[in-house]
Amino acid sequence: MDTRELLVERARAVLEHNWTGSFTKPAPSLYPHQWNWDAGFIAIGYARYAPQRALADLAHLFRGQWAHGMLPQIVFGDDPEARYFPGPDFWQTWRSPLAPRQPLTSGITMPPVHGIALWFLLQSAPDEQTGLEWIRPLFDKVVAAHRYLYQYRDPQEEGLVYIRHPWESGTDNSPVWDEPLRRIEVDRDRLPPYARQDLQNPEAARHRPTDDDYDRYVWLVDLFRRHDYDDKAIEAECPFLVQDPLFNAILAWANECLVAIGGMLGEDMRDLLEWNELTIFSINRQLWDPTQGRYAAHDLVADRLLPTHSSSALMPLIAGAPDMDQARQLLEWLDSAAFSGTPDEPAWLCPTFDMQHPDFDPERYWRGPVWVNMNWLLYHGLQRYGLGRHARRLKYDTIELLERFGFCEYFDPRKNAPVQKGYGTDHFSWSAALCIDLLAM
Repeated sequence: MDTRELLVERARAVLEHNWTGSFTKPAPSLYPHQWNWDAGFIAIGYARYAPQRALADLAHLFRGQWAHGMLPQIVFGDDPEARYFPGPDFWQTWRSPLAPRQPLTSGITMPPVHGIALWFLLQSAPDEQTGLEWIRPLFDKVVAAHRYLYQYRDPQEEGLVYIRHPWESGTDNSPVWDEPLRRIEVDRDRLPPYARQDLQNPEAARHRPTDDDYDRYVWLVDLFRRHDYDDKAIEAECPFLVQDPLFNAILAWANECLVAIGGMLGEDMRDLLEWNELTIFSINRQLWDPTQGRYAAHDLVADRLLPTHSSSALMPLIAGAPDMDQARQLLEWLDSAAFSGTPDEPAWLCPTFDMQHPDFDPERYWRGPVWVNMNWLLYHGLQRYGLGRHARRLKYDTIELLERFGFCEYFDPRKNAPVQKGYGTDHFSWSAALCIDLLAM
């Protein structure tokens, strides 16, 4: 067995260990429930060798879908009080008549990768008919999740949806969110009491979001539950409403996948097709920042583009949104010291934040480390534009990190770091799942 075959075997062992019998945990202890976009990425790995497991995982996630279509960020497992904050007692989603009573869930959503996962499952089937039979029970539910986003999160009807909490972006503590979060003035005497569960030791605290970050995260959750999770009431008062290029690029790629699948199923996909055309148009009209030569998040409250130095600004490549000149500018940025390092300070592709920026932190969560899911997305974006050499480097860097340091949650991007290692939890499911997929390509 060569080293790559051994790596696949190790990755499968991670997924098997994290399988509960009904869903796959992101990690053995730190994340004891089911997470929304994690489940989508995990399904893509399972599609390579265990498609029925992928389908079971997704079916479990969609049991938590709300009546108006929102697919929640977390579906709590059989032990909802397992060591994690915020748990269901903090979310209090029973305040909303739209939330399921069982299973209990959080009250926000995440990037909609599930249409992409259905497409990969379809491609893994022995024939088209079998694949369509696999995914048919999930298809309408995924479409409903997209319909929710366009009906409840697109106030200008411009095809761009907003997030209302940094956790909805998936890139929780990215420096991109610092500016809109600073609008939130936290009165700790009035903030609901809470106890974090993610700081197992002093080293972990250096790698996780700060307490100031968490105060603002909790403040937003308290706002949502005070409004009983009514979307319009929240939108009217929420100080954090942001159109994220990563979220909207994933939405557009997933739209594209669903339109193709719907055509095979004989479904009327006109709504989704029209939404997607508008999303692609608006990503370029609203989120392209010509002064930076990249995409940027749009702060709806301040009505301005946020200075964006994160790899999320590259992600419209996955949707085919940039024209060739825009793609060239994005590639130049990827090739620069911001992400590729310098001869004296080489980097593993792809840091999640500009290494030359003062806010770059190579160890702290989404403020600089390499994440496997972001590399997987960017790999497909580069391939879409025929940038095979860059895609191969990204793939090989990702595999080498996993071979050296294991299936960690995230990795230090500095090749010359004093101590080279992975951070966060280990035995991380999407790192294992997407490793399996990358090695199969």
